[in-house]
Amino acid sequence: MNKSAENLAYEAILEMILSKEFSPGDRLVESEIAERLNLSRTPVRNVMRQLVAEGLLEVKENKGCYIPKLTPQDMYEVFKARAYMEGHASLEAASCRTEADIQLLEEMIHKERAFYSEGKLKEYSEVNNAFHLSIARICKNTYIEKFTRQLFWRSELYIFHFDRFYTPSNPKELLRNPDESISCSQHLQIVNAIVAADGALAEGAMRSHIYTTFSKMSGRNPQAGICVPGFFTKTI
Repeated sequence: MNKSAENLAYEAILEMILSKEFSPGDRLVESEIAERLNLSRTPVRNVMRQLVAEGLLEVKENKGCYIPKLTPQDMYEVFKARAYMEGHASLEAASCRTEADIQLLEEMIHKERAFYSEGKLKEYSEVNNAFHLSIARICKNTYIEKFTRQLFWRSELYIFHFDRFYTPSNPKELLRNPDESISCSQHLQIVNAIVAADGALAEGAMRSHIYTTFSKMSGRNPQAGICVPGFFTKTI
C-alpha cells in the first residue's frame, strides 16, 4: 500500500512540477498536496524528500520544499555537468553493453521516432527521459547512474520552462518528420556509436547532443543563459 501510494504521489507531483503548475520559487505545501491527492502525508513527505535528492526540489530550513529558482549560472553548471557525466556514461556503455542493452536502445529509437511523427509529446518526452537514464544504467556504475539521474531531472526544469518544444500552444506543430529532428538524429548517432563499441565517438556524440540542447535554449531565451565557447570540450 505504501509503495503504491508513493508511486502515485511521485507521478502526480512530478507532473505538477514539469507541467509548470508550480513556478520557480514556489513552495510545495505537504498537507495541501496530500489532501489534493487524497493520500496521507507520509508518502507525500517521502516523495518530496526523493525529489530533493533528485534535484527537482530544494529545502529551506524551517520553511519546507520549494521549486528551485532558475538562474543562468545554475543552468550553465547543470548542463556542463550533464555533458561530462553522460558523456562518460556513454563511453563506458560502449564497452560493456549487452545484446539486450542494444535491443532496448534500438527499440527506444524506434518508439521515439514514432511518437515524434505522431505528435505524441508526452510519450516522446517519456522515451527521451528513459533513453538518457538507460545509458547511465548500462555503464553499470551506481554512482554515475545516481548523479546522472539527479542532473538530468534538474536540467528538465530548464527544458520544460525554456525550450519552445515543450511550451507551444500547439505542440503537434513541432512534431512532424523525425528525420528533421536534431534530437532524434543525435540519439541515433549515440546508439550507433555504442553498438559499434566506439567509446570515444559515443562520448563525443552525447556531449554534442547536450550542448545542442543548452545552446538552443540559450539562443531562444537570452535571459536563460549564455553560450560559452568550448563549453563542453574535454580541456575545460
